[in-house]
Amino acid sequence: MPQPIAHLQQFDASPSRGVALPDGRAAFLVRVHGRVSAFVNRCPHQQVPLNLPDGDFLEAGGELIQCGMHGALFLPESGECVFGPCQGRFLEPLAISIDAEGNIHLASE
Repeated sequence: MPQPIAHLQQFDASPSRGVALPDGRAAFLVRVHGRVSAFVNRCPHQQVPLNLPDGDFLEAGGELIQCGMHGALFLPESGECVFGPCQGRFLEPLAISIDAEGNIHLASE
């Protein structure tokens, strides 16, 4: 079985985390209201990484994904930009699966 990209326990310390995909792309996962979502780490506005300066991906309230460069806000369920310069555009989603042990895998693996 392929290596997991993360584990559910890792969200106990922080509700978001950056990961490297097997193909070398940068991605991130967020857990909001118990649901884990994954996206390519690239803002649709200027194709820059979304990380906030402290490495986080969520705004202070922990409800929305935030671009650290422009402050754009995205829905964690769909990746839709709801505020900022790329409003109406979407982050690139990644399909994931979570096994019985809490390992998070890319769904295509």
